Amino acid sequence: MLLEWRSCNCQDSWLFETTDMTNLLSTEQKQSLYRDGFLILRGAVPEARVMAARRTIFAGLGKLRQSAFGIARYKEADALEHLTKTAMATAGAGEDPVFVDLFNGTALESIVEELIGEVKPIRGCQLASTFPTEPSETINEAGYADRDTPLHGWIGHLDGLWNGATRAHQRTDRPMSPEEWNAWDQEPSTNGCVKCFPEQNANIASFTALVGVALSDQTVSGVGNLGLLKGGHLEMEKFFRWQRDQGGPLGPDGPGWERVDRRAPNGAGLRHYPDALREAFRADAEIGPDGTIWPKPTLLEMAPGDAAIVMHTTPHSATRVEGSDPRLMAYFRVTTASRGEGQRAKAEALCDIWHEWPGMQDFVRGIENA
Repeated sequence: MLLEWRSCNCQDSWLFETTDMTNLLSTEQKQSLYRDGFLILRGAVPEARVMAARRTIFAGLGKLRQSAFGIARYKEADALEHLTKTAMATAGAGEDPVFVDLFNGTALESIVEELIGEVKPIRGCQLASTFPTEPSETINEAGYADRDTPLHGWIGHLDGLWNGATRAHQRTDRPMSPEEWNAWDQEPSTNGCVKCFPEQNANIASFTALVGVALSDQTVSGVGNLGLLKGGHLEMEKFFRWQRDQGGPLGPDGPGWERVDRRAPNGAGLRHYPDALREAFRADAEIGPDGTIWPKPTLLEMAPGDAAIVMHTTPHSATRVEGSDPRLMAYFRVTTASRGEGQRAKAEALCDIWHEWPGMQDFVRGIENA
């Protein structure tokens, strides 16, 4: 493999170049991943693969437009079904080889395997497309209107959490009715998650790493950038260990982490990370009129083909697109091949966040035992 990652003094990231190396990651890069909970790799995916993925996405959007015209103009009976299928394919799971090849057979795959070892086969990804919008009255999962959510609308979450079986309650003038609450409180949720994994004494599913590939220009802030709570992975590890010592379960509805925030404007906000984490990041946070702490995320500025490797326990989420172009990302949720088949939760990997990262373990021990 011919790889080098050269520091470019930009958000602790490294630029892809060709040279012969045995180890793909430097000490500085591992230090960045350990300290921040994420690592940006510049030019990790070849331009031709990025362009092929972009073309496929835009072709799908064109089909959506065509189907919509078919419904509006000609009342075509089969157009609605076609519209639904195309929308799901464009905005949901990217199982087409053109998307899978953003990871498989690239420098990015080699880097991930150096860190994690063998991983379960990658058969698809999440296509996350967000479009320009103004701050709106739409209520987010935290229970707040988008216009009242500071820092580009960043609310942050950990993956693997139940997020309600119906859309977040969109009223702030009244709570949900019993019927609405019952419908919202079902399992699985809209993201496919359940509330608990009793065999693991945990209420959160997990994987090993989130790997994101930029498919659009995100080299400035305010264009829908992925926002990450730098250092949040270490704080979450401390919190999960504390929950374990209290008897668990780990995650929401466990010690110190009430899942539903009834004080939120809609009466049913979801805490996708604990209040203790908000307190840990109070110094740089924005404080809302009601006293809510909104931690300030690091917005990743990435060019098409850049990739980010993110620890599972790093709170993250997209932000509002305030520019003129849509934000396009492909996300791979990578799980080590050593994880048991069908094992969606693993408490040990929450309390020891490097448990499934053999390529980092000696490095971490060296730091923590120094």
